[in-house]
Amino acid sequence: MRFFFLQDFQHWLLSLFLGLVLAILVYLGFTAYSDSTSRAGEKGEEEFTYPDGIRGKNFPTPYFIIFLYLGFVIWAILYVIFVGMRSPI
Repeated sequence: MRFFFLQDFQHWLLSLFLGLVLAILVYLGFTAYSDSTSRAGEKGEEEFTYPDGIRGKNFPTPYFIIFLYLGFVIWAILYVIFVGMRSPI
């Protein structure tokens, strides 16, 4: 804990709201494609049926989710490289 309480409080609020914004963006990324397919018709989706009669469809992955995954992988690789270069072994 720091000497000034306000800085800790600001960091908590910043992380809370950035996490909330990220959660909303991920939700919108997953639901945006299903909303657009209902308006635009069939867009390469494949319908299938399980043995018990349960029906499902395969939708392509939204571009936002691909961007999010790529960003995480790039961040992880760069983090390992830069932290590995700084730390004494």
